[in-house]
Amino acid sequence: MTEAVEILRTDRLVVRRFTFDDTEAFHGYRNDADVARWQGWETPYDRAVAEQLVADFATGPAFVAGMWTQLAIERIVAPGIIGDLGIRLEAEEPTAELGFTIARAHWGNGYGREAMRAIADFLLDDVELDRVVAITHRDNIASIKSLHHAKMIPVAVDGDEVVYYRPRGEDPRHRNPQAAGGDDVGGSTGPTTRP
Repeated sequence: MTEAVEILRTDRLVVRRFTFDDTEAFHGYRNDADVARWQGWETPYDRAVAEQLVADFATGPAFVAGMWTQLAIERIVAPGIIGDLGIRLEAEEPTAELGFTIARAHWGNGYGREAMRAIADFLLDDVELDRVVAITHRDNIASIKSLHHAKMIPVAVDGDEVVYYRPRGEDPRHRNPQAAGGDDVGGSTGPTTRP
């Protein structure tokens, strides 16, 4: 068993390193076709793959430039993961690409937006990166709202994917009033190359 190393905390959530105890819940939402719809994996999701990924997430290095770091999201009042955040630090510049997944049973509670805003704030304010970016499908309305809540604005479109951006030190939505968003209804976002 690995110990849960906390990275950050919000009013309702803990963002932490994965532990081996997270395998069942991780496999559960990875094996849900509604969750996988916006992600880069297929269902049914192989249990052995889930076990290996959780082992890698729990014991592998974190925050290595050019590699994805997956962090577990859990509620403070009810331990057990409800989703995860993906963070990939760029090797050549002070930028991180972000993504998130929330288990369908927890959609509609604002957990995705809360986790995304917290990790973006942490990376920009505490780690002092220059910018964070995220990519989502243009039809993934719940994730788009979560990215707006994280103070990110759309800056590019590549086919069906929209690239969102937030620089350190300012709220870019003030430059683009149409970019302000509302509450999310749950979902997931992230590039299709995430583990």
